[in-house]
Amino acid sequence: MTSSRVYQRKRALLIGINTYRTDSLKYCINDANDLATTLDRIGFKVLQGVDCKRTEFHQMVENFVKGIQRTDLTFFYFSGHGKQCENENYLLPSDYDYDYKTRESIYLLDNAVSVQKNVRAKGDSDQQGLSPMHASSETLIAYACAPGAVAVDETRNGRNGYFAEHLLKHIVTPNNDVEDILKIVAREVKLQTAGFQVPFRTSSLTEKVCLVTSNVQ
Repeated sequence: MTSSRVYQRKRALLIGINTYRTDSLKYCINDANDLATTLDRIGFKVLQGVDCKRTEFHQMVENFVKGIQRTDLTFFYFSGHGKQCENENYLLPSDYDYDYKTRESIYLLDNAVSVQKNVRAKGDSDQQGLSPMHASSETLIAYACAPGAVAVDETRNGRNGYFAEHLLKHIVTPNNDVEDILKIVAREVKLQTAGFQVPFRTSSLTEKVCLVTSNVQ
């Protein structure tokens, strides 16, 4: 049996945004809140943002990234709108409001959070949804749906989106590799949505990574 790497610290940043100037969402804050509670129970130091505007969003991500040490296990989760433009993936703050007066690629640079900039990953062009990304060293990137697709803003349990519902169910399993957890989550979401939503992941992990290694509940 392959042993899991031991980390000095477990740190998480979770951001959920429901409220947008157009096309608001329903379950993103619940997803982030519930995941924050769960990660806290299994030993993560959790930072959390809700309905973040641009300045707060940038500051939270920047401070979190600056504080990362090589011996940390870090977990970043975003639930809200994302956008792909010119081979870049962006996470949209609650006050994102494209004015159509400039090229959107320029507007995004100033008014959204670049995923590639913060995870040092490379993207491929795609037309809608987020583009696929190649994870940098010892990084795992998981999407609630396949590249180029859009996640379903629906719920079965009345509280969480499909991806978060199944992630919450399995993430507390002791000694379970995070990649195995995501395989199970992807299978269950695909089944639950009759194939409409299929979670996707890309990984460069070379060791087993367990989010919890004991029966901490």
